[in-house]
Amino acid sequence: MEQSTLYLAVATLSFLLILSKLVGSITRQQKWPPGPKKLPIIGNLHQLGGDVLHWTLAELAEKHGKLMTVWFGFQQPFIVVTDPDLAWEMLVTKGVDYLSRKMPYLSRITSADYRTLGTSDGGPYWETLRKGLQSTALNPRTISSQTTLQEQDIADMIGSMRREADLNNGVVKPFHHLRKLAIRLIGRLCFGTAFPNEDRFVDRMDELIEEDMRLSTIPRLVDVFEFTRHIPGLKPPLKEIREHTEKIKELIRPCLAAAHKYTSSGNSHMSFLISQGLSEDVILLNLFEVFVFGVDSTSASIVWALGFLILEREAQEKLFNEVEAKLGGSRRMVRVEDVSEMVYVHAVVKETLRMRPVAPTAVPHKAATDSELKGLKVKQGTALLVNLYALLNDEKAWKEPKRFVPERFVKRDGVLDDLKKMERYYVPFGAGRRACPGMELAKVELAVVVANLVNTFEWRSVVEGQPPDLSEVLNPLLGMKTPLEARIVPRCS
Repeated sequence: MEQSTLYLAVATLSFLLILSKLVGSITRQQKWPPGPKKLPIIGNLHQLGGDVLHWTLAELAEKHGKLMTVWFGFQQPFIVVTDPDLAWEMLVTKGVDYLSRKMPYLSRITSADYRTLGTSDGGPYWETLRKGLQSTALNPRTISSQTTLQEQDIADMIGSMRREADLNNGVVKPFHHLRKLAIRLIGRLCFGTAFPNEDRFVDRMDELIEEDMRLSTIPRLVDVFEFTRHIPGLKPPLKEIREHTEKIKELIRPCLAAAHKYTSSGNSHMSFLISQGLSEDVILLNLFEVFVFGVDSTSASIVWALGFLILEREAQEKLFNEVEAKLGGSRRMVRVEDVSEMVYVHAVVKETLRMRPVAPTAVPHKAATDSELKGLKVKQGTALLVNLYALLNDEKAWKEPKRFVPERFVKRDGVLDDLKKMERYYVPFGAGRRACPGMELAKVELAVVVANLVNTFEWRSVVEGQPPDLSEVLNPLLGMKTPLEARIVPRCS
């Protein structure tokens, strides 16, 4: 047994070295931008560890250039873009050339072989999925129809936070409350009248999203060296991912059956997917993807906003005063129409998204055709990564970028800055045709929820004088390394 293991190890290492040289000879035929020196087999992986890849890439770019090559193993060179003009050229001006996706091998299991909106390459199929999502779940009329139910969900969440605080000496952990709020909103938009608005469904979806995030952060050899899936003893452990995928389908399948039975799911995303004649697996996994992309991103952003407002008490009071002035002293819920007429709450949201973009390196792109970037020839199939974090924290564009200053988004006359002059730097949702399709909904949702939470509670550190730890971890979205706990004090009984 030991001999066979040793033989396998030696054979594999020899194969890797031979393949590394072969791949190297092929890639040398292409002109790559400069980058950090790579090692045989692992490339630059030894330089890319840790919790903050976006920081690491920004630091490497300072040394090697705003257009550099980083090797995620010897098989996977990525061109990393850190310059705002180059990023705009890639994402917007020549966006069609870079519409394809570079996805991890194992994600094909949870995406029905790359048939979801987020994982599929650009083309007619992808266009149909994106337009379908925007015309159903993200249609302004669909969203507007959910306003009353959403207000009740926020009120219920606030009540849940009160109960937790009562049992825990005034302290709450807001993240899971916010996740369940987002699940209910997205559930209604995705499923329409087929949404089972039950705690059991919401709790199970919450568990599956958390499990999906956990599985996506486990390092796997096959995601770096895809050829290892053919080597005995190194084949990827697919069982856990397949079982997880089956659990997803098991949860959502009854909603699909209800839509088929009653044909009354309205202008929902599910009804659109059904109308396209897609397979059951493709429908179910497209629906789950909307939850994965929408739930943790909005929840994490709201938690980041609360963390900054605890740290910057003056900003919190300024926001509370704006809400109080708008409501005229009333203790009713803050509504969408209220925040549409407010300024500072949107400035808080914008500054939060600038400082902590939930996807700081975005989803990797892949050249769909031969193209160019600033004269550099980019061959079809080349993987590219845009470091959004670096653009959002560029000292050339932002004064004191590490400070939380919502006022930077407010003009001298008190009007919200539309940032037109900064559009190449302010890209928390990406840009171009692959930008987040739900960004407008997310911005409104963030503003309404943050306004209600600050209007209802004063948010403080758990221990006075000890500010919250706002350290980052990319896991796979940008969250807090130490989950936020806060002491909440009711503004009014």
